[in-house]
Amino acid sequence: MFTEEQLNHFKTKQVFIHTHDFPDPDAFASAYGLSELLKHYGIDCVICYGGVIERASLIQMLKVFNIKASPRTNYENQFFNAINILVDSQLNNANIALNCGDDVYCIDHHPVFNDVRYEWSDIRPVGACASIIISYYVEAGITMSKDVASALCYGLKMDTNDFNRGCTRFDIQMFDAVFEYADYEQVTYINQNQLELDDFKAFKAAINNVVTTDEFGFAYIPFQCPSTLVAIISDFLLSTKEVKISVVYSKLDDVVKFSIRSEDNNVHAGNLIRLALQDIGNGGGHPTMAGGIIYKKYLDKIDNLEDTVKHIFIEAYKKM
Repeated sequence: MFTEEQLNHFKTKQVFIHTHDFPDPDAFASAYGLSELLKHYGIDCVICYGGVIERASLIQMLKVFNIKASPRTNYENQFFNAINILVDSQLNNANIALNCGDDVYCIDHHPVFNDVRYEWSDIRPVGACASIIISYYVEAGITMSKDVASALCYGLKMDTNDFNRGCTRFDIQMFDAVFEYADYEQVTYINQNQLELDDFKAFKAAINNVVTTDEFGFAYIPFQCPSTLVAIISDFLLSTKEVKISVVYSKLDDVVKFSIRSEDNNVHAGNLIRLALQDIGNGGGHPTMAGGIIYKKYLDKIDNLEDTVKHIFIEAYKKM
């Protein structure tokens, strides 16, 4: 948790809390929980995100838990003279495009791939960033509101895939700490209503395009698809008995976005995608889940995207 000196410093400038681009429930829950915690100390913050909010279920989350967030483009000229706190993300990663000054803080649960100097950081290898935010309330002895508790509970559940992915004892302890304050009926309702009827088009395309080889299951969705839906389909593909490593990807604006899952203890998903995309894009993540992109300038040079993706991932796998 921040020191008294840091909290006093936060009162001298505008404070922005940044999620990664195309944020997910854990990112928004963490940003909201931190914003409300700092408000307890008399510090007002603005929650910002890059990209767009892609899913109706995420819009529902923001509405139900009264989370206020704004596109980063609304404030980008102010960041250099402000305090910028990153949650569920790190500078220079593929999932956040942020230009800011030197007064930067970071709270995250992803592996560190880039050497970045922060004013202060709390980066832990746990299942969800929401767990870290919950721990700040616990350490400070501050009771969180029902909305904050519910949002953090939902973010934790989603990022650990209901405690089936990357979950640690710490995450379980923090879920226990937040559960009694949350409206769990609301959490369950949002959790059970993530899909929309149009999503089945993406599922159908992915299923029709599944290619398996060795431990891999590859699935290309040949049209614009939200990155959060790509992640859901990657989880779905991994649930099949034959697939140990799922690689699902789709066009997103002018790039190709990937979601990787691994249940092979010898294959770190973050390292795999980072190695596979090192010459044409960027990627990284956890041992069991990761994401990345191929940049547009390289897409224009690829004749057959599906063959190329299959080749670079298998070659990366051989090098691990």
